[in-house]
Amino acid sequence: MLPFLIPPSALVRASSHLARRTQIRSKQQTYRLGRPSSSSALIQNDSPTARHDRDLEDRHEAGVTPARRHRDREAFSHFFDRRAPPPTAPTSSKPKVSHEISAASCRAVDAFRKAISIREPAAIIEAYQLVIQAHHRHAQDVRNSSSRDLDPFDIGFPIHKTDIQKAVHRLVKHAQREGIMPPHIYEACHQMFRDMTQLFGFRIASTDLHRNLQTYCLAQEPTLHPCQAFEKLRASHPYWKPNSSEFGMVIAYLEQNRSYAEALELWNEMLRLGVEVWDPLRDTMTQILRALNNTAEADTLRQQLSPDEAHSGVHALTSTVEELCRIAAASKRVDPKLMTKLRTHATDLRKALDSNPQLATDVSAWHALLRCQAIVAGPALALQTAKQAARPGLFDNGTLCMLLRLHVDELNDLQSSDDALDLLDRVQSAIDPKRTIQLDDQCYYILMLGLLNMTSSEAFNQDADLFADRDSDGSLSTYGLPSPNQVREAQLLFDYVRALGVAPTPLLVKPLLTAYCEAFLPSLPSAMKLVQDLLDHETSSSPSTRQTATSARCCSRTSAIGISTFRPVLDACIKLWDLACARDLLSRLHEAGIAIERAQNIDLMHDLFSITTSWPEAFSVYRTLSRFATSTSSGARTAQGLDKSDYISLLQSLRTLTFPEGAHTALPAPPEDLLGIVQDMRAVGHRPSCAVYTSILDYYAKSAQPSFLGVRMTHDMLKRDEGLEPDLPLINALMNAYNRADEPAMVLAIWDSLMATRQEIDGVTLSVFFDTAGRHGLLSLARKAVGTLRTIEDQGAMTKGAWDSWLECLARCGRLEEAIEVAFGEMRNALFRQAIDAHDVDEASAGEGALTVTLLTVKSTQAPVKDRHGHVVGPDAKTMGTLLRFAARERDRRQKRLLGVLSGSTPDDPSRARGTSIWHTLRARIREQLSWLYPHVKHIGEDTLL
Repeated sequence: MLPFLIPPSALVRASSHLARRTQIRSKQQTYRLGRPSSSSALIQNDSPTARHDRDLEDRHEAGVTPARRHRDREAFSHFFDRRAPPPTAPTSSKPKVSHEISAASCRAVDAFRKAISIREPAAIIEAYQLVIQAHHRHAQDVRNSSSRDLDPFDIGFPIHKTDIQKAVHRLVKHAQREGIMPPHIYEACHQMFRDMTQLFGFRIASTDLHRNLQTYCLAQEPTLHPCQAFEKLRASHPYWKPNSSEFGMVIAYLEQNRSYAEALELWNEMLRLGVEVWDPLRDTMTQILRALNNTAEADTLRQQLSPDEAHSGVHALTSTVEELCRIAAASKRVDPKLMTKLRTHATDLRKALDSNPQLATDVSAWHALLRCQAIVAGPALALQTAKQAARPGLFDNGTLCMLLRLHVDELNDLQSSDDALDLLDRVQSAIDPKRTIQLDDQCYYILMLGLLNMTSSEAFNQDADLFADRDSDGSLSTYGLPSPNQVREAQLLFDYVRALGVAPTPLLVKPLLTAYCEAFLPSLPSAMKLVQDLLDHETSSSPSTRQTATSARCCSRTSAIGISTFRPVLDACIKLWDLACARDLLSRLHEAGIAIERAQNIDLMHDLFSITTSWPEAFSVYRTLSRFATSTSSGARTAQGLDKSDYISLLQSLRTLTFPEGAHTALPAPPEDLLGIVQDMRAVGHRPSCAVYTSILDYYAKSAQPSFLGVRMTHDMLKRDEGLEPDLPLINALMNAYNRADEPAMVLAIWDSLMATRQEIDGVTLSVFFDTAGRHGLLSLARKAVGTLRTIEDQGAMTKGAWDSWLECLARCGRLEEAIEVAFGEMRNALFRQAIDAHDVDEASAGEGALTVTLLTVKSTQAPVKDRHGHVVGPDAKTMGTLLRFAARERDRRQKRLLGVLSGSTPDDPSRARGTSIWHTLRARIREQLSWLYPHVKHIGEDTLL
């Protein structure tokens, strides 16, 4: 018996666990019946509880005196509970709980408080689930020891309301920092909100409603729209009086989603309720009114802002002008209304800056104004305005880059590196005549793009970071390939910049690197020289220097060296089929400590596999890339490598490779290398599934030359994988692999194991077994298998494919006549019976009335009987074609023997010499009993000697 075919213990002793599972389930159901309904807990929010004194907030809001229990109920309770003695003396009615359960509850609450203190959402959610489990055990223990029904607040669980409030507060703060609340955090917050009253018996306060409303506004996939949630919360808690913060929260959500009409409606409702308006909401409504072209009311609200909120008004105008500039730059034609709106807001922003000296130093506001002037009147006016507004310390390198990007036409007309430097000098002279601004790589990067004809009006009107995002995929030449002269001038500019001492950052190197690699004839030597320059500078610079440079660049993503910087070179290597250059580059990158994102790593493997010419080269590519450190999309290094889907995709890609070893022979992958990837997959914690092993077995079994070594090594790895529970497709694949590798002994061993352990089998299992038996003359074993199926009355395993294999087995073992009788008799009747029992006969074949096997047999003589999927039920062209080929082979064998007896004499009529062979008999029978099938098979075996 094979080790991995032993049934799991859970299946053998399933009955022993049934009683215990039933008891546990019954206890859980009993506990659920004892819990208060959610609707009652929500309606009776104002009912006082015995735990109000534990929470100062609840004590302040509770204004009802706790009601006493009915005296008659306490006096006569002992008549209905034999365990409770008559109350002869005043005793405490507090329910008791075991010491172990109480200690476990305290530990769970302490762990929950510790998780709250570390402010990690995953830890908080996990600890809260442990608290819920501890509460269930605590409540069940208390209810089992009590003689009366208990309310949630009578359980005595050692948790305070402030603990849950702090947990929700931490989760909300985390979502605010991230900008969105993931679904699992959203569900956790709402579970805590529900459990606060239903499970622990606390009263919902205004703070809790505020946090709950925040979750709707921050949620990635909210179950309710924030407006509907706000209305529902106010209706469910009429004592709650929302302030400007709650209204502003929902209005800000509507403003972000451009639902200005709904926001205005909610604003008017708030005014009707007499809610005091705070400055943050007033600022938000100012933006909404401006978006609705209601400038008069917007100006009125802006004038009502407090002095501290004046900056917020300028920021709102700045955001509006920038948004309008982006829309105008992206528009293909001039929109008069949009331009009028843009001029109006720009004028308001300029007045705000001129009226307040403190606001005149707002660089972002000046950037918005300069961009607006460039769109309305051209970059020359923007440069003149910048020159007039310039003062020491106001403008920096970011302003210089922004002004350069505004000169789109001049950048596109650059013909030489001298022209590019002249444009840079002109812009710098306008805002920095004393040359105090330290030029960095971003300025020269913009000039480089202009020289290489890689600029666009839309891109140059974006911010620096957004502009750099265009080349994140490693391709910049979306406006046509640069000419050789343009590439030469860009190289001259790069050499000049390097002579000035500017570091060869990825931002500076990548445009020229891309130009070399995306040329009609890529220049790999020039590209590799740039790569070496970049890597040498990165290696030679000290950590302190790199840290200073990074801080000076404000931690820009473009200054980080990643694999995307060198991807154009690798693409050029793939284009030129230069695997040696690609491996050399990868070796340099690995020595430099460059990390690769997981998705980029697997994509690069697939691309490099396509230019390999042998299995050693392919697996060398895998080993080279697998050594690289992994990074996230933000550039941070992580210990997580390829995931399970990546390994599966990698194995699939390797199985599609073919490397011919001879004239027409392609050997499969060396099993030690292919299974080594599976071993790497297990080493990092990804357990291969049955489907992974099944695909590998099919690969080695169905190759041009089935690999017995690959099948055996895969089987050995299966035996070592103790945690794997093999499924039926895996067992079938293993049997088929040994069958194709010409190892019938292993096929029979697996079959014996299946029969001994009474494992499930299907038609594929039988097909493989019959095929093995037929190829090796094991007819007695095949008959025994058929007899076993008849004994246990499991005819469902005998599918159409299994019947075809059984007929072929009979024919291979010299029982062709028997195979023909089975095909027209037992096989057809069994498949008809299965279709009738499964109600799987199409309407055309079924007709009217009750279906019987005899009726379908009669119908099958003139037309095919089909199932509901359109497949033929019973013998089809494949079945009869196989039998006709074996019959033709038998006919030819007899003909050859007859010719030998006649000592080489040839009869006058070859067809007459053949006589009425079994092939003729089978053709006649098909024409008589399956007339619809005869035209499809009548030519099989006519002329070809098999």
